[in-house]
Amino acid sequence: MGCAWYFSLPAQPTPEIVGAVLILSLLILWFSRRHILLFFGAVLLLAVCCGMAISAFHLWADGGPTLKRTLYSAALSGRVIAIEPQARRTRIILAPIMIEGMEPENHPRKVRISMPGTPDFGAGDVITVSGRLFPLRPPAVPGDPDFARRLYLDGIGATGFVFGRNYQVTQIATSGFLHGWSDRISDVRHTIMAEVNRAMAPDHASVASALIVGERGDISPKIAEDLRKSGLAHLLAISGLHMGLLCGTVFFFVRLVLAAIPPLALRYPIKKWAACAAMIAGAFYLVLSGGTVPTQRAYVMTGIVLFAVLVDRRAISLRLVALAALVVLIVRPDAILGPSFQLSFAAVVVLVAFYNGIGRRWFTGAADLGPGGRLSRYFLALLITSLLVTAATAPIIVFHFGRISLLGIFANLAAIPLMAFWVMPVMVLAMIAMPFGLASVPLQVMEPGLEALLYLADRVAAQSWGLWYLSRPDGVAIGAMVLAVTWLIIWQNNRMRVLSMIPACIAIVLGVLHNQPDMLVSGDQKGWSVWMREDQKIIVPKGISDFHHSLWLARYGIDPDHPDRATIHCDSDICRLGSGGKTILIANILTDPFYACRHADIVVNLKADMPVNACAGDRMIIDDDVLWHQGGVAIYDMATTKPWYRTVRQDAGDWPWVIIGGR
Repeated sequence: MGCAWYFSLPAQPTPEIVGAVLILSLLILWFSRRHILLFFGAVLLLAVCCGMAISAFHLWADGGPTLKRTLYSAALSGRVIAIEPQARRTRIILAPIMIEGMEPENHPRKVRISMPGTPDFGAGDVITVSGRLFPLRPPAVPGDPDFARRLYLDGIGATGFVFGRNYQVTQIATSGFLHGWSDRISDVRHTIMAEVNRAMAPDHASVASALIVGERGDISPKIAEDLRKSGLAHLLAISGLHMGLLCGTVFFFVRLVLAAIPPLALRYPIKKWAACAAMIAGAFYLVLSGGTVPTQRAYVMTGIVLFAVLVDRRAISLRLVALAALVVLIVRPDAILGPSFQLSFAAVVVLVAFYNGIGRRWFTGAADLGPGGRLSRYFLALLITSLLVTAATAPIIVFHFGRISLLGIFANLAAIPLMAFWVMPVMVLAMIAMPFGLASVPLQVMEPGLEALLYLADRVAAQSWGLWYLSRPDGVAIGAMVLAVTWLIIWQNNRMRVLSMIPACIAIVLGVLHNQPDMLVSGDQKGWSVWMREDQKIIVPKGISDFHHSLWLARYGIDPDHPDRATIHCDSDICRLGSGGKTILIANILTDPFYACRHADIVVNLKADMPVNACAGDRMIIDDDVLWHQGGVAIYDMATTKPWYRTVRQDAGDWPWVIIGGR
């Protein structure tokens, strides 16, 4: 809660404020030590303050200078940190050495650029390019995803692209012992991807690369969309399923081989040896896959389970989940605001609570069943697992993506056994065989399994009735709902469980009162949309970007795959609209602003300022001055006598990654 609250503040607190709050919470803890309830509350307060302090430390340690204005044509020289394939382009992260027109002390720590095709340089090389650099882009309108925050905390202070393939390698990376570990890992990842691409068809190779090294840039848009619609997209995010299957496969095979050697099996703890081998394999997989939030969480939990094997203890519990969450948040506190962290932990918390409670009683005694009974029990457990995960993650998925797949419950019944008994074990064999140049055979055996998985995703995604689109709920309401469920699960005391009704009631009230904006105007001064509540349609201008169009459709719960059914296009240079009893006039540049003020209640002048005192009365004016200095705008309550608007600057706050109007 401290991490989430810190990044939700309207501005970055000073270190003095964070330190003072932390010291105050410690004093409260000390003076309340003789009163158990007060002490418990003080412990909770201290935990929140520690989350804020950790977030403040990461912001200080990971942040750096950012680009404040666009460099339309600049020479850039830097060392290659990472290379990420992205369909027909390649994304490159550089540590800049020289940026034309900038002093070295103002250089961002890292710059992310893209170029067409596949480059012939590697990590560690120093290159010189000519291209265009942009500041970190804020959300287009209030409520849109904030990608700039994650980039900033990754150390990236500018993005851009290279003009064509205009680059020059000025220095080759140092080889041998001095070659950086990150560069070595990047080289290994690209070697594995090249081997996979040689052994498989392109579509299958892209999915295999996502499973092995966590690189999803080559996956075609159709495959990615099919996996999302079918509820199988989690199979591409290396998480608990993959880490558990990989470590479990290594554990099983190592123990099987050692058990086949009687002198070892009878004299030594081969089960513990197998657990050590599985922990090493999991650590290698964590590093190789890029160390995303789900992978970090999965490895921490799997590592603790395997450590419990070493010390002869049982480890699956909610304390294990809590420990994994603490480790992830200490490493990356802003992860709490991302869908990856939220979905991952929501699913795990519910599953651990169920299988440590009523689920354990239901599935006790499976060893006494025959093969048919065990198989039916396995698929029953899969069905219950899918139902629980779908129920737990549905509000979060709707908030972030605006849709939920009901058929995903049944698609996972076929996909998870396919992954568990075919794809992942063969993938382990391929990784073992790869250093010896023998990976082509297991990769070819793995390919039909991936083909079956993609066919399943395609068939399920084709059933449009199984995919529901819902308008975005209130974020605070979702947070209160998650808090209520978490409180209910953690406590065993029924009196304490009753307190979960407080956040539950807050969630219900906020959900009922939540109001979607009636109009959106993008901060890039190009896109806008008007929500027609009565017709359940939106009006957009000609030339609106596909990204913003689909994002705003999903926001209102409209199927973005069929935008024409719910979209009205305004092809005129000046659009005169009516919504909520208000007349709206929108133009790039109004030639007669005084006329517009007399004939419209809301005037939007995208690329020019309105004259001072041009509009009398209660007219709402959105012009270049507002959009340039405050960012995009969301207008609410147009059907009332006093509509109001909120800007990106107000919504995102004053943070180092929020660059609007060069500030």
